This record gives sequence, structure tokens and C-alpha cells, in this order.
Amino acid sequence: MRQVHLMRAAQELGIEVHDRMAELGIDLVVYRHGTKSIPVLEGRYDDQLRARDFFLTEDKHATKQLLRRAGFTTPKGFAFAFDCGPEDMTEGTDEGTDEGTDEGIYGEEAEKLAEEAEEAKEAKGPENPEDPEDPEDGEDGESAYGRALAFAAGTLAELDGDPVVVKPRAGMHGDAIRMGLDSAEAVAAHMNTWRHRFRDWIVEERVDGRDLRIQLIGGELVAACVREPASVTGDGQTPLAELIKKHDAEIRALNPSNRLTVDSETEALLHRQGLEPGDAPAAGRVVRLKNTANLAKGGRAVDVSDSLHPGFQAWASAISQLFATDVLAIDAICAAPHRPPEGNAAILEINTAPEWVHHTFSEHRTHDIAARILRHWFGL
Repeated sequence: MRQVHLMRAAQELGIEVHDRMAELGIDLVVYRHGTKSIPVLEGRYDDQLRARDFFLTEDKHATKQLLRRAGFTTPKGFAFAFDCGPEDMTEGTDEGTDEGTDEGIYGEEAEKLAEEAEEAKEAKGPENPEDPEDPEDGEDGESAYGRALAFAAGTLAELDGDPVVVKPRAGMHGDAIRMGLDSAEAVAAHMNTWRHRFRDWIVEERVDGRDLRIQLIGGELVAACVREPASVTGDGQTPLAELIKKHDAEIRALNPSNRLTVDSETEALLHRQGLEPGDAPAAGRVVRLKNTANLAKGGRAVDVSDSLHPGFQAWASAISQLFATDVLAIDAICAAPHRPPEGNAAILEINTAPEWVHHTFSEHRTHDIAARILRHWFGL
């Protein structure tokens, strides 16, 4: 979808479009204007995206370390890897306290963090294993679970026993994220269930607030939205299963990559709300279907660009300066987007090859991100 939007925008702007799909068998398009050419893979990877920034931001824990040391707030968290010894486990702190503004310091540190992130990515297990219940990671299930349990117990103690968020250290689309786990057994069991796919994990404090996504182009904040978890609203007559099916069709029409499926997370939420798929929720009743506000799993994007506090512009621009890339998105938890970010926003992750199609169909206001990107690239 990103590439389609870019190609359409390029044609409207008079930019040449050279689609190499037929020739190379991959989604590669070269955009050309005047003497400048920019190759773009899958609508998100361009020739200006450096490997350092890509691998660094793919590693959520390494990114948080860099952000904290630059003075930004991130959730307190701890990292765990299944097939390493206890000495390889690293921990995070709540906020960065290191002083300094020398870009060379951040650059050198970022290079080191990126190298570690790339090594971790190369060591990650297969993406689509055939038998998820029988992983072969060089560590038997019992010892793996035992180490995970010990780690989880220590982490919960460090976080005062409050419910935590458990997520892969390098993951996408909300896969394997669980929120609100409050026991070492639950944390360890979740990580152990998914260890066939994700070796490295983060367990961090849960920060209350709204899921804020900020899009930057060339260091300028161009769009912001709040993402809401997937839900449907009853009409007193239509069974829940049909409401879900209808919502799934609606979100696929906007972006075929997004979909709403009824999984164990959905079933647990419905049970908690006293509902079953065959029930018809009362008119006006909102039924929550997912815990995380992930658009790939049916979430909603509500634009807040016009109501976002002006202080977010400088805040976001300062963050973008840590990464040498033109197109960047910030995911944060924010108590109130209309208030200043200081003491109000905690950064969850940075995306240097972000999804941005949702800004083209967000509620309240939409944005032509593709055109903004192309204008920036070619100085139009």
C-alpha cells in the first residue's frame, strides 16, 4: 500500500516512476526528478536509510538506552534472552540522567548499540516455524522456562510487583505482546510459548495513557494520531460475530495488510465482558476486542494533529536528530496529547521505516504523507 500511494503521488507531482517489479521480482520502484533518482523498496526502505539506524531502532531495548541517555523518558524495563547466560541479561532504567549534547558521543554510542542490535537480529529464530510448541533453540524447555521464571520474578520485584508489558525485543505488528501480566509464572509462560520465534524479550512497566503515533518528515512533525484498540459497537440486534466480520471487511478495505481475527486474546476479552460471539450487544455498547492499539490488528487511528500541544514539535525534532533518516515515526504513551510532552509522554519505540498509510484514512483528518515524502526528497 505504501508503494501504491507513493506511485500515485509521484504521477500527480510530475515525478518519473520506474517500477522494477517485473524485471527483478521485488517491490522496487525508482523515483526520478531532474538529475536525482531515489530507489524505494516496499514503499518504506529508501537509499537514505542507514543500516545503523535501521538495526538500532529494530531493537527496542537498544533504542530505549539511547533515548534515555539523551534525556528522554522511556518505560523502565529489563531485557532477557533465552539461549544466553545470566551475565548477558541487561537492564534498563526509567529515565536518562547522562549529561551532554555532543553529537559525536551519541553517534559513537548509537553505532555500538546498532552493532549489538544487528547481532541479536541475526541470532533470532525462524519467522514461521512449523511446530511452535517444540522449539529447538539449544536449550531444553524445562531449563528455558526455569531461567525465564527466575528473570520474571526478579523483574517484577524491581517494578514493585505492578502489572507489566511483555514484548519481543525486535517485533512488528504487535505480535506476541501481552499487557497487564502480574505474576512471574504468567510472564515466563508467555515468553516460553513464543520462544520458537523470539529469542530476545523486554519486560517493562506499564505506563497509563493514550497510544500516540507521531510522523516526522525531514525533522518536521507532519501528522499525529491516537491509536485505539480494536472494538465494535452494538446495535441491539446484530450478533457480535457479524459485527466483527463487518469491521474486518472495513479495515481491509482501507489497508489490505490489516485484519481483525478472533484469537485467544479476543476470546479472553469477550469472556471478561460477559459476552460470546453469538450475543448481540446492546445498542451503543462498545465491545473491546484487543488489548493493544495496533492498527494491523483492527485498531483505529484518530488524528490529533490540530489539538497536539505545540511543544511536541521541538520534542519530536530533537528525537529525530538522534537518527540520520528523513522519514521517522515515534510511538509514545501520552497522558494528554494537548499538554506539553515533558512529564507527559514516555517513548515506546522509534520507527525509521514506519507504516504511515493509516494517516491517509485516520478519523477527523487525513494526510497525504506520500506527497509530503516525495516533496521533501526532491525539494519540491
